[in-house]
Amino acid sequence: MLQAFRRMPLLGQNLLLGLMTMAIGMPIYTVPNILFGERPGTSLATFVDGMVPFAPWTILGYALVYVFIFLPVFTIRHRPIFLRMIVGFLLCSFIALPFFIFFPVRMPRPGIPTQESMFYWGVAFNYILDKPVNCFPSLHVANAVFATACCVKLSPRVGLCGIIGSTFIAISTTTLRQHFIADVVAGIAIAIASYFLVVHGAVKRQLAMEPAENLVFPPRTALWVFYLYVIFLALCALLFFAGLRFPPVLPTN
Repeated sequence: MLQAFRRMPLLGQNLLLGLMTMAIGMPIYTVPNILFGERPGTSLATFVDGMVPFAPWTILGYALVYVFIFLPVFTIRHRPIFLRMIVGFLLCSFIALPFFIFFPVRMPRPGIPTQESMFYWGVAFNYILDKPVNCFPSLHVANAVFATACCVKLSPRVGLCGIIGSTFIAISTTTLRQHFIADVVAGIAIAIASYFLVVHGAVKRQLAMEPAENLVFPPRTALWVFYLYVIFLALCALLFFAGLRFPPVLPTN
């Protein structure tokens, strides 16, 4: 099996390792979400949170994170840096885990009265799959910011796209009533901490020895993130127009 892996193209190896990282990291979020989804939690609402409008169309940003975390997978070709990136992703999740268990934060959510709009349908789908806990810190934000941080110095063009995408993701977590602003700030903090603890030093040392172009794939390779996003949205649209609907989503406190 190891020999078969070594014979794979480098991009294929990256993709496989990225999927394995997701398989390891996702239970860190989903298991507490399932086990503790019904228990009461703390509210971190501030007057600023009260000013944020509910915007179902921003489900487009929230859904982006599920492919956005592959941005460094399609960018970094230098193996030691890539492996450090994987460790950093997992570190974000392990830092968040004690907060999910011992400092539960619960987000009040609005009801979803109709699913005739695809945006409302997407929000209802998300609310059913993801209970209103595991809020602090926001792993959506942490993963997006960490993915961007790993690319900024190595490929500025990809990094700029990452900044735009991660900003949209961060905004969507508040406009969909998934997270408080404090959760977003905490997510950014653990992403930056994980990057500097694990990845930054290796990137800095390697850039001192060779140009960034030797460490990354051509920027157009990162377009695969966009292609995957379009495919994901197309599959969701197919389910919506095929008539899939969910039980009514009631408000939660």
